[in-house]
Amino acid sequence: MIKMIEIFTERLLIVPCSLDIAKSLVFHREELEKRSPIIIPQGWPSPLIKSMLPIYIENLEEDESVYGWGLWLIINYADKTIIGDIYLQGKPDKRGIVNIHFNMVKDLEDTSLTYEAIDALMEWVITQTEAKKVITECSDSNFQTIRLFEKLGMKCTKKEGAFLKWEMGEAI
Repeated sequence: MIKMIEIFTERLLIVPCSLDIAKSLVFHREELEKRSPIIIPQGWPSPLIKSMLPIYIENLEEDESVYGWGLWLIINYADKTIIGDIYLQGKPDKRGIVNIHFNMVKDLEDTSLTYEAIDALMEWVITQTEAKKVITECSDSNFQTIRLFEKLGMKCTKKEGAFLKWEMGEAI
């Protein structure tokens, strides 16, 4: 039995994408949009997440314990709308490292919502006993994301070409 995980912030609800929702996004999106009390924007999920959904579904079907270590939905309370997602690339590895990516709906101008969502989920991640460090990356020209990572307390640890690697957590 999967234990429901919900993260509440001042303005957001952040929840892992259930197997049913993931399947509905792939196979029955129109029906999901009609029946869901949450508004699902046209541009969501991103092409990257759409391409990962079949693997995510397969992983959840094979092992329920990966629930919470994949796709998370970011829902704005005020207008009951999905405003983005955060993707954890699986459970922490042997060293306790979790790779995280996020995507916000393009017309969202309130960057404080992005900070609120990622900060809350990273707090959840680092409270999990097996997680020691969160890593991510961004383009060296994405100044908004760079400022966000700095505000979150992440440290830039490496530059490879046009990409910056960011870390937060224990030294390993």
